[in-house]
Amino acid sequence: MAEDKKPLFRNIDGDDTDLEATDIESACMNCFRSGRTRLLLTKIPFFKEIVLMSFKCEHCGYENSEIQSASEIQKKGVRIELNVKNAEDLNRRVVRSDYTSVSIPEVELEIPSQSQKGDITTVEGILDRTIRGLTQDQENRKQSHPEAAAEIDAYVEKLTYLKEKQINFTVVLEDISGNSFVENPFAPSADPSCRIIHFERQKEQDQILGKCRFIS
Repeated sequence: MAEDKKPLFRNIDGDDTDLEATDIESACMNCFRSGRTRLLLTKIPFFKEIVLMSFKCEHCGYENSEIQSASEIQKKGVRIELNVKNAEDLNRRVVRSDYTSVSIPEVELEIPSQSQKGDITTVEGILDRTIRGLTQDQENRKQSHPEAAAEIDAYVEKLTYLKEKQINFTVVLEDISGNSFVENPFAPSADPSCRIIHFERQKEQDQILGKCRFIS
């Protein structure tokens, strides 16, 4: 009897040891020599299929990871508003496309669309990445621009306080492609802490996505 074929896109599952990545040679955008890109086709439960991509160059050490939706651009954009109340909410899985903006109104945090590559992370991961980005050049900044460095330190304290004290705050994702997602631990039931709004794109947003809107 022939073995059952496994689906091309399979759920992310820690017990599935059979998941295989495709390894291909590709050009390094840093040194222009040859590196390796690994592609993994997978599926987020209660969401959709995605492609995980990881690039590494053995010559210059450059690395890059991102995700792309295996689905087409959705008919509408999506806005997701999550009320973060505890450690479980901080650990929620978040899928962001390249076109996702992220904001936390309580601390006036704004991460513009297309400023970061799409990725799979968590709410805590968004905070951690922001903190790392802000503190990356702090030692040099303290020498050359001490006032700016002090302001950044104060802002990082606010972000750290959000994460460690787990006080109520709101994470807002807005994605004109419609391909972003926040994990729902109550699925398939409704999520009491999350509000999802689908919206019609403006003509300018269609142009950003490389689409054409035809008016009949």
